[in-house]
Amino acid sequence: MKKVKIIIADVNDFIEDVEKMLTEIAPCYVEKYQKHKIQKDKVQEALSGYLLKHCLGVARDEQLSYNEYQKPYLTSGEPFFNLSHSGDYVVLAVADCEVGVDVEKTRKCHEATVKKVFSEKQKTELAKASEEARDEAFTKIWTECESVLKLQGIGFSNGWSNIPVEEHPISVIKWNDYFIACATAEEVIVETEQITRTASLIVQ
Repeated sequence: MKKVKIIIADVNDFIEDVEKMLTEIAPCYVEKYQKHKIQKDKVQEALSGYLLKHCLGVARDEQLSYNEYQKPYLTSGEPFFNLSHSGDYVVLAVADCEVGVDVEKTRKCHEATVKKVFSEKQKTELAKASEEARDEAFTKIWTECESVLKLQGIGFSNGWSNIPVEEHPISVIKWNDYFIACATAEEVIVETEQITRTASLIVQ
């Protein structure tokens, strides 16, 4: 069976190393870092580039190619990967097959999104959640939807409805007050690893 490794990094653990990261990562991620005004957003981009460097050896722009919807992939081919970031975390999924990953901090249930995006099956799942667990249930389902869209590499280009969540295996991890969803085209074995500042190449 094919495998997916989900690498998780805490933005706060790497803030002191931003300047060093910027000297090691692909220029396209330096540009993404520079275009943001909010410090945490800037560090998210630098850390995304660093995870690609640390885990996949990506240090040059030409090592990355993009599909028509700007989903990145390795120019050399496999392994497949996908990135996501939200709040305190940057997540990289590295896989033997096409993969989509999304991380989201638990957010308040948004009823308009439920009506517009969720399938009848998802609405039923949400309805089963207690009032206290409703926000978490909403975030979990939303993260699953995003992971499938990122697997397909299309984002919301085909509209908000009929996201084929039921067609793909999805693994969901609760990480503190965040949800991480990983979607693949086939059944996989999922492993997780947290990269910390002391365990990374930065301090070597």
